[in-house]
Amino acid sequence: MNEEKPLILIAEDDVDLAQFSARLLKRQGYDVLVANTVAEARMFSINNKPDLFVLDIGLPDGDGRLFCEELRRDTDAPVLFLTGKTDTEDKIKGFNTGGDYYLTKPYDRDEFIAIVKSLLRRMDQNRKKIDEVTAIKRGPITLMKSERKAYVNERDTELTPKEFDILFILMQNEDRELTCEQIYETVWGTKMNNDPHPIRLHISRLKKKLNEEAADDFNIFTEYGRGYTFTTR
Repeated sequence: MNEEKPLILIAEDDVDLAQFSARLLKRQGYDVLVANTVAEARMFSINNKPDLFVLDIGLPDGDGRLFCEELRRDTDAPVLFLTGKTDTEDKIKGFNTGGDYYLTKPYDRDEFIAIVKSLLRRMDQNRKKIDEVTAIKRGPITLMKSERKAYVNERDTELTPKEFDILFILMQNEDRELTCEQIYETVWGTKMNNDPHPIRLHISRLKKKLNEEAADDFNIFTEYGRGYTFTTR
């Protein structure tokens, strides 16, 4: 996170709403960038490395969810979807692309600020925990904190930031079952809202990248309806 002020990028095609949201955040002491298109948001993201994103879904030149998926290749900064869509299916799509929270318009300004503060606070706490450790090795898996990379028998597994954080937490708690809520609240930085689908999706992708099915010396056990346990043999 930026050392002086957290930097927040708003991508919203409603100019009045974008400026209103920006004013609310600036009053809280945050630095804010405003983009009205995906192209502008992409440029700002590359050049400024925001600490949090507030994304509309329906942008003139693209889908905010697809942009979120693009962001997840390079950053673990929280993503708050701010949109008029209320269907559960739309929310699931947003979480599947790496979103952290979903707030529908029109929003309550106090709730909006509270969510932003919570996401930034949890992200900062999570990064500090990770920074306390240089490397973790369990069986054939080595996590390198400075690189934010995971190696299995020296093979780079090419994890996304979220996948890295989930594996980090599981390995730190070897042989201890962690609930979906515990994993979500630590990695995503907010409460899970009774929807474990994002965790299931990320764990499934994580297992594939680790090639867990072919491994004889480690496993991520799934206790359906309960949680996940990392163990070495």
